[in-house]
Amino acid sequence: MPQSSYGLSLLQLPTHVHHCSSVQDLPVLMQIYMQYPFERTVQSVVKKSVFEGRGFGAKMTVEQLIAKQTRIERQEEPHCASVSFDKHAANMFQSYVQSALAFSIKRGGILYGNKDEEGNVTVHAIYEPPQEASPETLQMERETEEEMRADFIAKSLGMEKVGWIFTQSSKERDYIMNSEEISQMAAWQDEVGEHCVTGVVSLAVSDEGSDVHFEAFQVSDQCVKLVKAGWFDVQKEPSGVSTLTNPKEPTQKQPVIVAGKDVKEVDNDYFLIPVKIMDHEGPLTAGFPIENRLLPQGPSEFKQYMRQSSSKPYWQRLEDFHLLMYLAKQPGLDLVNDVAVLLECIKHKASVPEGYTLIIDSLAES
Repeated sequence: MPQSSYGLSLLQLPTHVHHCSSVQDLPVLMQIYMQYPFERTVQSVVKKSVFEGRGFGAKMTVEQLIAKQTRIERQEEPHCASVSFDKHAANMFQSYVQSALAFSIKRGGILYGNKDEEGNVTVHAIYEPPQEASPETLQMERETEEEMRADFIAKSLGMEKVGWIFTQSSKERDYIMNSEEISQMAAWQDEVGEHCVTGVVSLAVSDEGSDVHFEAFQVSDQCVKLVKAGWFDVQKEPSGVSTLTNPKEPTQKQPVIVAGKDVKEVDNDYFLIPVKIMDHEGPLTAGFPIENRLLPQGPSEFKQYMRQSSSKPYWQRLEDFHLLMYLAKQPGLDLVNDVAVLLECIKHKASVPEGYTLIIDSLAES
């Protein structure tokens, strides 16, 4: 048989067929077959399952089956050796939730401070972004222009994001953290880094009265990976256990091993690691009203604050994180060109240029 330029053998056809100028001219019901001089394999468009992809007769030992499952193990030590909160910042956050909100809903904030080589974290400021909350859920608005200003102010003063803080409502619970809280903690650690710490404020009610608890935690590295990979199911009702699904094999009924048992639900305590908590007197004050609260933060509050601190050096009157947040959004002060100058004065405890004192004083008198 003659060979085509593509290496295909052409079947011999009747003479009258050879005179056809195109395939469309071929007689009805005429079929053409192409003969290949090699064995041709056509790739299936349907993806094979894990089991179909194995060789014929292949077997898996019990050890191999166990190795393919995910073992949930406790992490004994946190990456954050300890966390110390500025007394004033912590009290301003806690007292607002207790007095204004009565622990009826959740409240959250972003922690700014420093970390050292030993894993000790120091928190100097808490920024509370706009947020929506209920007794069970909390969603803070992220990556906003206001958060960008908070990042700029913190960085200019030698600080960075070191974690987040939230309050639990007074609604009765018999567990430490629910699945949503665990997932949020893991997301924060993935964003900020392994030193990231979570502060938790809660109200414990008993027959003898009520006490406010201030605690700190991290979640395990394994938990961070599982949340990032999409293992945690959304819970219909908050509880102390999380339902896990292997995103690569969602039909697997018991995708993880806990304490030697195949399970689908995991007690959240397996993921939690307590962090030693302390307090300190930080470099900033915390007396100016805080943004995004029910309480006002405006010209009258700014005027009153500046009058109360009139006896202090000008740079010292400005060393309040939330006051700086207020000044950073004023039309007459540019964040990069003007507020940056004020931040340098605060950082080095230097005199504020007269032009800026005139602008700030005029804002206080308006």
